[in-house]
Amino acid sequence: MVKVGAIIQVRLGSERLPGKALLPLPFGETTSLLEHVVTNAHAAQSLQQTIIATTTRSADDAIEAFCSAREIPCLRGSADDVLDRFRQAAHTSELDLIVRLTGDNPFVMPETIDQAVEKLLQTASDYTITTGLPLGTNVEVFTRQTLEKAAAQATAEADREHVTPYIRREAGFRRKILPFDSPIEVLRLTVDYPTDYALAALLFERLWKPGQSITHEAIGQLLHEQPWLQEINAANAQRQVFVTEEDEIAAARKLLQAGGFSRALLKLG
Repeated sequence: MVKVGAIIQVRLGSERLPGKALLPLPFGETTSLLEHVVTNAHAAQSLQQTIIATTTRSADDAIEAFCSAREIPCLRGSADDVLDRFRQAAHTSELDLIVRLTGDNPFVMPETIDQAVEKLLQTASDYTITTGLPLGTNVEVFTRQTLEKAAAQATAEADREHVTPYIRREAGFRRKILPFDSPIEVLRLTVDYPTDYALAALLFERLWKPGQSITHEAIGQLLHEQPWLQEINAANAQRQVFVTEEDEIAAARKLLQAGGFSRALLKLG
């Protein structure tokens, strides 16, 4: 039997929003952002285990305490080499397939996890990623063999820190895409900045019921009724790790075009 597990990478040392993983969601409640991520992972039918992978820094002792109180497996490893942290967690838990989640994305749907796992199994691929969903809600799935190969071969700092760029870029991996067509794709549903947290807290206050995930359909309906909500965090920029120089140029061209910088576009060619 194939053992499938989610590894949630999380740390409390965020520069932009310190301690965000343990912030209450919604504001004023006792349930933390990280707990919502864990709850959604537990609701996925395809997962047999959920592991939290944090750092050995003292600031993340609170993450280990969170795990201990809830009897969630916790692996502590390098703060900078997240790729090896994932490798250790997968090896310790003897996982065959790994779903990569992060502790700042509380809107990942259990159904998305299940569909991504099914896609990888059906296509016998090494790596599967969903696309077309709001930022912070897409899912990556890969085999343990793929993870171990990347951990053994990747040397660039960005490849070690961000786990999957090496797998997405290098030859020798069988990659598949699972596309979605979401009407709320433009929305930021990750929590990096205070305004991201403000939007998440508001959505949870309006839509969340204990024991249930907030569906993207419900978020879409609320945005239809209150379109101004998407402006709360629309100005936030997402740090990106580009797989190729062509991808980086394409992203820059898109931003320049949206801003009306036609002369700068000519410089890009």
